[in-house]
This record gives sequence, structure tokens and C-alpha cells, in this order.
Amino acid sequence: MKKFFRFLNLRDESGAALVIVAISMVVLLGFTALVIDVGRLYSEKSNLQNALDAAALAGAQGLKVSEAQAITNAKEVAQSNGFPITETNLTVTSDSIRVTRNVMVPLTFARVIGHNESEVGATAKAMAGHLRKANGITPIAVEESQIPNGTALTCFNPGGQQGNCGFVSIAGTGAKDLSEAIKNGSTYTVGNQIETEPGEMWGPVNTAIDSLIKSDKDKPQCQAANTADKTCKRVINVVITDTWVGADGRSVVNVVGFAAYWIEGFDKDKVLIGKFLERYKPGEIGDTDVGTLYGAKLVE
Repeated sequence: MKKFFRFLNLRDESGAALVIVAISMVVLLGFTALVIDVGRLYSEKSNLQNALDAAALAGAQGLKVSEAQAITNAKEVAQSNGFPITETNLTVTSDSIRVTRNVMVPLTFARVIGHNESEVGATAKAMAGHLRKANGITPIAVEESQIPNGTALTCFNPGGQQGNCGFVSIAGTGAKDLSEAIKNGSTYTVGNQIETEPGEMWGPVNTAIDSLIKSDKDKPQCQAANTADKTCKRVINVVITDTWVGADGRSVVNVVGFAAYWIEGFDKDKVLIGKFLERYKPGEIGDTDVGTLYGAKLVE
């Protein structure tokens, strides 16, 4: 009995450390289990969100073709990222697509308290629209009236009689600077005014266009407008202006949109001919409704 009372004596701390360590280990293991399971949930939700973001953006890029194409795009991208979806996961309108998906995530340590799995969900919505601002735009401008069925750029539209061949002035002046800008592109914004670059400037401009065409010589898909894709250098993006009326010499015109254009080449009259295409390109979208160049952005 004396031994028992000695055991209860609070001033006797022998063995207390073992009790504290035992309790601490239980708490530590509990927190470790929580961190592992919560980390797994967070990682899975992040992966799901990234997959749905990509699916929504891909779907938005198909909206200008059809809603069916948007759905197909979204399904393919979601599948490739490991989170297959069906049409029940999609809400599609004429200018947006929304993707929602929930997944069950297996748990490890939470099983000891009866939780074998937990549900996580994510949503992504993307909108499609005409580009309002973009870089990589070739400094050649075409009048809005020529979109989308016109075929000619430079010196036919707008017309050599006003001294303008459709070229846009850049930081430098003259054919050499323009030649480099044709190959590399510049940044433009709808609503801004731009200055025209007068003159035909045939030599360097012809060299720049020819280099773009030759860079695609080993790409069969680039040899026709209906098969050209984003790998084709001869598909350029041009500025759309409201009108060229009154543009005489170095003049100011208004940017109203952008268009993608497949280059066929120059004809005998030195007119650049080709075909306007509908394309998607990274950039800011806005409320403009002019052009054949579109963008997509996540809004949710």
C-alpha cells in the first residue's frame, strides 16, 4: 500500500516523462496523419482545377466553329489530363463554356476514424471573343470591308493611288524596319490610332514575305489555307482598320480588329494575295466584334 501512495505522490516525477512522451507521440502522429491526408486532398484538387482550366480554354477555342466542337475539345483535353468528363459536366453557350467535376480521393490515416475517402470538386469557365489587344501582329493593315472574303493585301487594297500600300508605320521608318517587323510582329490595340507607312517598298518587303513562305517548304499542311495550322509561318496576323478613305501618304487610321491571313504569295502586279482564316491567339479579348482573330480567357 505504501508503494501505491508513493506512486500517487505528485512530487515524485519518475515516469511522468514517459507519460508525456506517449501522449505527445499520439498527438504528433495525429497531426502527421492530418497533414498527409489534407496534402493529398489539396494536391488532387489542384490537379483537377488545372485540368478543368485547360479543358475550358480548349472548349472556348472551339466555340467559333460550333458548340459540338467546343464539347469535343473540352472532352479531349480533360481526358488527356486524367480527368475524363461527359456532357453532363459541361454548360455551353454561344460564347462561353463551363466545366464542373467532382472526384473522390482515398484517404490513409483518416481511415482509423471511419473516413475512407473524401470528395473534392472544381469549376472552370472560359469565354471566347475577338481580340482587343495582341502582340505578334504583322504591320500590314486591311480595310474592314475586305473581311472575311477579300483575298488581297498591299497596293490593291487600299490602293496605290493614295500612296499607301497597306503598311503600318513602326518605331523606325522605311522598308528595312518594316521588313523585320513583318517577320517578328508588333503589338496593337483596338481603339488606338496608327500611322501608315507610304510607299511600295517592294524589295525588302518581298524578301520578308518570301522568307516566311520558304520556312514552311517542308510542312505539307502549310501549303494550303484549309490545312494550315499554328506551326505555319506563312499564316500572319494583320491589323484591320475602319477605312482607308482619305489616307494619303503618311496618315492616321483607326484599329478596329485583327485578322489571320494565309499568304499565297505576290502576283504579277506585286499584290500580296491569300485568304483570311479564323484563328485563336493569346491576347486580351474585348467587346469588339470585328475580325477573324479570337482569344479565350478564364473567367471562373
